[in-house]
Amino acid sequence: MKIFLFLFFSVLCSESYNMQLLSYMSFGQDCADITGFYQDEREFAVIGLQNAAAIVDITDPYNPFEIDRIEGSTSIWRDLKYWNRHVYIGTEADDGIKVVSVDDPDNPILVNTITDVDNSHNIHVDSDGYLYIVGADINDIWIYSLLDPGNPELVGTWNLQNGETSSQGYCHDIEVYNNKLYCAAIYVGYFHIIDVTDKSNPVTITSHFTGTDGISTHDVAVTEDENYLFTGDENLSGHIKVWDISNYSNINLVNEWFTPEYETHSAHNLYVKEGTNQLFISYYADGTRVLDISDPLNIEEIAFYDMSDLEGLYVSNWGTYVDLPSGNIISSDIELGLFVLELGGVSINHQDVQDVDLDLESPYVLFSADVESFDGIVEDVTLHYSLDNQNWDTTNMSFQGENLYQAVMTFDQANVIVYYYITATNSLNQSSKYPQLEDYITFNYGDLFDIVLEDFENGTSWYVESDASAGFWELGIPNGSVAQGLGFLENDFIVQTDEDHSENGEYCFVTGNAEIEITSPGQDDVDGGSTILYSDYYDLESYNDVLLTYWRWFTNNYGNNPGNDIWNVQVSSNGGLDWINLEYTAVSLNEWHEKTFVLSNFIDLTNQVQFRFIASDLFNTGDNGSGGSLVEAAIDDFKLEIIGYESLLGDLNFDSNLDILDIVILVNLVLTDDYLNNADFNSDQILNILDVVNLVNVVLGDI
Repeated sequence: MKIFLFLFFSVLCSESYNMQLLSYMSFGQDCADITGFYQDEREFAVIGLQNAAAIVDITDPYNPFEIDRIEGSTSIWRDLKYWNRHVYIGTEADDGIKVVSVDDPDNPILVNTITDVDNSHNIHVDSDGYLYIVGADINDIWIYSLLDPGNPELVGTWNLQNGETSSQGYCHDIEVYNNKLYCAAIYVGYFHIIDVTDKSNPVTITSHFTGTDGISTHDVAVTEDENYLFTGDENLSGHIKVWDISNYSNINLVNEWFTPEYETHSAHNLYVKEGTNQLFISYYADGTRVLDISDPLNIEEIAFYDMSDLEGLYVSNWGTYVDLPSGNIISSDIELGLFVLELGGVSINHQDVQDVDLDLESPYVLFSADVESFDGIVEDVTLHYSLDNQNWDTTNMSFQGENLYQAVMTFDQANVIVYYYITATNSLNQSSKYPQLEDYITFNYGDLFDIVLEDFENGTSWYVESDASAGFWELGIPNGSVAQGLGFLENDFIVQTDEDHSENGEYCFVTGNAEIEITSPGQDDVDGGSTILYSDYYDLESYNDVLLTYWRWFTNNYGNNPGNDIWNVQVSSNGGLDWINLEYTAVSLNEWHEKTFVLSNFIDLTNQVQFRFIASDLFNTGDNGSGGSLVEAAIDDFKLEIIGYESLLGDLNFDSNLDILDIVILVNLVLTDDYLNNADFNSDQILNILDVVNLVNVVLGDI
């Protein structure tokens, strides 16, 4: 392989700025809020899961490990706080508030449960050691002394009007600072400021309408001087509002802040880091964001880390904790899990290389990266690449000005998969890798010839087996279903797709494709077991390697047990006697999603290769009684392609033809003193006029 360096202009897609991923941990289920604590010279994260709270040692931020889980009822919401060697856990399930001793953090013990409330939306612990429960039964706010942290004592409650719960008074999230409680009343768009100096008799100081009805004012954060209050709306286009509260009789909106894609994203939780002028935001679909609020009238974003490519409400970043002594930041991503982050370091932003069609494009591939160091200077940017995911090579990427680094490459083989990733190091020996959540990126170099292509437009011999009571796999034109007002959902969400994936197509495999008009999303979803779709048997014995591609839809995050039921894809190389997992996940995506697998990484290629696709409804005990989640799935555009077949000697653009275009490429190689094995006609390891003459003669038909 030969490296060519050129100057190109490129527009790069950013996923981070001035913030680095140190480590990442998945839990195999959706996650909720997060907290952290420092104890006995160790740092910990506590993250809410669907049916538990997981305690994770993050003392070594590069190698976190889970210590234990505190089990609980299934709930999509779980909130957690720490005080004096104890962790407090609240949910919207009927679990009360669990009190867990972490005096020995390696052996956490459930020591008590607050039963005054059945469920809660959020909990908060102030700096004086008082626990506040919000979004609970009967009262808007419950206040407990943690003087004895294992035995919380009720000392007061608060309601907006006359001791009765009010829709205007429902506090969704709160902040307590200097004996003032700042409350976000989400459903009516108010915030309240409450004097809690006397915990037994909280007094409302003022209430203010934020200008947005419906689901809006979700969370609040206050500056250390208490002159400004930040509110975050939770809705499409939900963003940050800045309020001057220095005069309670004259509260004014003085600023607003938006992410670039705010119209389809939303702010979620807000945190002002103590002793700083930094506002941290956990932002649905936009990751963890950091704002400089030194001047609240002129806000500047100084860092962000966007965890995923998902769009919309209630996806990606749920919560963030920022008060660890190390300065590390921990965030919970709903679908992906725990993220340990740090400000500064080296940032790599890169637009993934797309498949290269050598019939239409040149054999040169441009790799570009925008690399920035915030604590030193960039010293090295390296491209790592492989054609087999076993033997890896490297090349330095060349500095092109500003923060741009590039390399241009050709490959000796065509019709292959190229694996690659990028690393960068600065003068302080801080390093980063792209991609951070995966081992590598892949793209097709040339055509991968189809062995099998199933778009299901003309029927198929695939077959179905099921032990579920409903929602079986069916081949047809999908009849979609929509969830309306389920729990926290205020907008409509598609549960089952209403269209196939194929371009100009109609048919695909779907679960529970009722012919009648669906009036309820649970009318024909997968219930009480599994439905299994089996492919044909395929003879792959004669191929060196094969790429599997399919598009799938899987939804499991609505209903009594959201985020627990499993999507499973398996492959067999012995006609179904043994099965190996390709996918095994509880992560729900209500959109068409492409999956690819190099089969040699999983099985030996035989003449009896078969695949099966399993959608299951297995968890039937929920916090609201018996009943499973809404489980729906779909499959389309199943494809098997050959990886790596030999190209013609002299075919330098790998289009399977020898013509003037190949001659032009060879002449350029000779002039630039570069080498490509496929152009070396006399195998002397040198490209010169002799090779050009040979290629010209071949093209003219003289050889």
